[in-house]
Amino acid sequence: MFGGVSIVSLDSKGRLAIPARHRESLLSAFGSRLTVTLDSPDHLLIYPEPNWREVESRLLKLPTGNPSVKAYQRVVLGHAEPLDMDGNGRVLLPARLRERSKLDKEVALVGMGNRFELWNAADWERVTDEALNIEPADLEPHLGDFSL
Repeated sequence: MFGGVSIVSLDSKGRLAIPARHRESLLSAFGSRLTVTLDSPDHLLIYPEPNWREVESRLLKLPTGNPSVKAYQRVVLGHAEPLDMDGNGRVLLPARLRERSKLDKEVALVGMGNRFELWNAADWERVTDEALNIEPADLEPHLGDFSL
């Protein structure tokens, strides 16, 4: 399971160096193949390939008669791109996905359990600040008695 936030720089070619703390666990548990895709206008999702296959399978089982579901499938499945980690632990992010998500030099790689989110670092700081300002009462109906 992946957790934590790493602020890293994309190189001039658009390559992301996977931080060593994640690289080792990725390679040992999943291999060097990842999948990147879009599901939001402000960040990308990066999955180890086996985890992506599970998500892909669930997406393909959704009812395609609903236009909103079909549109979501098109976005997530249609933008999915395989990535191979090179010997230095870098992956080349497709330019069109970098542009669509407004990723520039400084990015935040956020561990989210079975996947990573990749944000523009400034946007990540903004959404973190917004989340820290959520009133506990607004969360209670959704979280019940859950607490850390």
